[in-house]
Amino acid sequence: MKFVLAFTGSRGDVQPALALGVALGTRGHDVQLAAPPNLVEFGRRAGLSTHPYGTDTKELLDSDLVTDRLKSANPLTKLRAISELTLRGGRQMQAELMELTADADAIIGGSVGQERALNVAQAREIGYIPVHYCPVRRNGVVSMLPGDRLPNTVRRASWTGLEHVLWQATRTAEQTLAADLGLDRPTTPAATRIARRGAIEIQAYDPALFPGLAGEWGAQRPLVGFFDLDRTTRGRVDGTDTETAAWLDAGPPPIYLGFGSMTVAEPARLAKVFAEVTAALGYRLLVAAGWSEFMAGQDSDRVRVVRTLDHATVLPRCAAAIHHGGAGSTAAGLRAGIPTLVCWLGADQPMWGARLRALGVGTALRQADLDRRSLQSALTDILRPECQRTAWRLSADLIAPDVAVRSAAVLAEDAASTHRPLRRPAAARSPMNAKTLSVVIPAYNEEQVIGDCLARLTAQLDHIAEIIVVDNNSTDRTADAVRGFGQHHPSITLIDEARQGLVYARNTGMNAATSDLIARIDADTLVGPDWARTIVDFFERDTEEYWAAACGRGEAYGLPYGDRLGKLKQRMRERKRAEVRAVPVLYGSNMIVRTQVWAAIRDRVGMRRDIFEDVDCGLCVTETGGRNAFLPEITVGVAARRMETGMPGFVRYMSCLPRTLLLHRRYALAAAAALLYVPSVSTLHAARLALLRSYDTETGTFAARNILRPTTDRVAP
Repeated sequence: MKFVLAFTGSRGDVQPALALGVALGTRGHDVQLAAPPNLVEFGRRAGLSTHPYGTDTKELLDSDLVTDRLKSANPLTKLRAISELTLRGGRQMQAELMELTADADAIIGGSVGQERALNVAQAREIGYIPVHYCPVRRNGVVSMLPGDRLPNTVRRASWTGLEHVLWQATRTAEQTLAADLGLDRPTTPAATRIARRGAIEIQAYDPALFPGLAGEWGAQRPLVGFFDLDRTTRGRVDGTDTETAAWLDAGPPPIYLGFGSMTVAEPARLAKVFAEVTAALGYRLLVAAGWSEFMAGQDSDRVRVVRTLDHATVLPRCAAAIHHGGAGSTAAGLRAGIPTLVCWLGADQPMWGARLRALGVGTALRQADLDRRSLQSALTDILRPECQRTAWRLSADLIAPDVAVRSAAVLAEDAASTHRPLRRPAAARSPMNAKTLSVVIPAYNEEQVIGDCLARLTAQLDHIAEIIVVDNNSTDRTADAVRGFGQHHPSITLIDEARQGLVYARNTGMNAATSDLIARIDADTLVGPDWARTIVDFFERDTEEYWAAACGRGEAYGLPYGDRLGKLKQRMRERKRAEVRAVPVLYGSNMIVRTQVWAAIRDRVGMRRDIFEDVDCGLCVTETGGRNAFLPEITVGVAARRMETGMPGFVRYMSCLPRTLLLHRRYALAAAAALLYVPSVSTLHAARLALLRSYDTETGTFAARNILRPTTDRVAP
C-alpha cells in the first residue's frame, strides 16, 4: 500500500512520523513523507522519500503573525490571526497534498493541519488516519484547563468549548478551502467530521500517563505509546556526537536544558539564571540550543552547549531534564527515568507539566515566571530521591517505543485496507448459540514479532474473550513484550510452561482456555481485521455442531516477491468459488477447535517433538468422529522464517509429516509423503532458498554473491 504521511510543525512534530514511516517502509509499503521545507532534509536522512509541505516552520514561528498577533491579549486579534494562518498556508498545503496522494491508499497526519489532510482524503476518497501526540478530543480524564481536580463534566465541556471557539475562528476559511477541492462546505469542526467517518485515531502517547483514558475511548482511539526512532535511523539522522559523550564521561550527571523550536523570551536573563542556579546546586549543565540558539557560545567548564542532541542516548546519563513540555521531550525524559521541570509557554505544554506533577515525576513553571528563586525551588523539589525513584519506576511501566510504533503500523495497515472503523460493534447474536473465543499463542523467543500479533488481536476484542500467551522458556524479551500489552489489555494472560516443546506449550494454553472456541495461532501470525468475527459467526451459525474444528490458510509476508505473488494468488482465488469444505488436517498457525472437542482429544494427541502437531491434532479430530472445516475467509499472514531454513534443517522438518502419518497408522499416505511429497517440496524449497538468500534487504536487489550467506534455521519451541 501507499501511505502519505502529512506532518507539519517542528522537529518534535515530524520525528514521530519518521519513526512510523520507517516502520511502514520496513513492512513493504510505499511511504511518502510531506514535511515543512526546513525539515525535508531531516526526513531524507532517515531514508524516507520526503517532499516540501506548507511553509517553513522556523520562518512561521519568527513571523509577526505568530510572535505578535497570535499572542495578543486581545481575543479578537488572536482569533483573526488564527483565521489568517489557516487560509494563508491552507491552499498551498492542500495543493501539495493533492499532488502527492494521486495513487495513495491513505493519508496519515498529525493534529496540526488535520483539516488539510481530512479535506484531501475526502476529495481523493481514501482513508485518513490521524495521529495525536496528546489528548485533543473530548474526554473526562484530562483538560486543557488548569487544575487536577476538575469534575469530569467540566473536563468534557472544556474540550467542547475549545472546539467551538476554534471553529468559529476558522469556519469561513475552512469552508473556502473545502470548496476549493469541490467539497461541500463543512458545518462542524474537523474533530466531529473525523469521528463521523469512523476513522481510527492513533494516540501516540502512553496510557500510563492518563489512567482511565484508554477505557473511555476504546479501540477507536487506541493509546499505543510514545514513538521514537530506532537506533539505526537515529544514527543516520543525528550522527554520533563523540565530544558530548566525552564531556559526559568527564564528570557527574548534568542537568539537561532544551527548548526545542520554542523562542525563549529574555534569553540573556534566563541564561544567567540557569547557569547560576545549576552551579549553586552543584550540577553541570548540558544545553541543546535548538532553533532559537539559546545560550549558544556560552560554554564553560560547567556548561556545554550543542545545537541538537540524541535524547535517547544522552538523557539517561542526566540527573534531570528542563524543557518546554513538548510531547517528544516529555516522552524522552520519561523513558530515561529522570525527573523533569517543564518551563512551558503554551498549547499542550501546561497539560504535560501538570501530568508530570500529578504523577510525582516532575513539576512545572510558566517560562515567563522563571527567576533564580523559583528555579532553585523547583529543581530542589524534583531532585529529591523520592521523585527520582518514582521517575525510574514509571519508566519501567512505559510501552517500549518499538512496540508502540509497530502497533501503530499494524493499525494503519488495517485501517487503510478496510477504510472503515477498525472494530465494529459485535453482531447481534442468538442467546441460545452465542459463542466466545479464546486465542492461544505458544511462544519461544518471539520478541520481534509478538507485538504485531497482539496488536492485531487486541483490535478485535469485541469478539475475543481472552488471549493466552504461553512462554516456553524464552531467553529474550518475549515475556516483557506480552506484559507490556497485558498492562493495558486485561484480556491478555501470560502463562509459563517449563517443559520444552510446542506440544507442551499448546496443551497448557488450550487447557487454560475458558471459552466455547479455542483458536491456536503462532506468535508471528497476523490476523485480518475480521478474523475473530468471521470465526465466531461461522460457529454460531453451525447450530447442529456439524463442524468440530476449522482452519484457514496462511500466507507468508515479508517476501521480496510477495506483492506480485499475492496479487496472482488473489486473481486465482477469485476464479474459484470460495466455499467452506472439509479437510483431513488442521493448519497450526490458524486453527480453531470447539472446547468440548479439545477435551475429547487432548489425551490422544501426540506429545512428541518430531511430529507435525497440527496435522496430528486434525487427525485426532477426524478419528473421534469430528469434521474439520476449511474457511477461505480467515486467511492470515505468517512470517517467512521457515523459508530461510537451510536444506538439512528443512528436510528434517518435513520428515515430521510421514512420521505423523505413521503415528496414526496411515501407512500408504506416509509412504507417499516420504517418497513423493517431501522430495518435491524440498526441491521447491532449494529454489526458493536461493532466491531468498540472493535478495539484499538493504538495497532491494538480487545478487548471486549473497546465496552463500549464512542464515539461521527457524527454531521451534
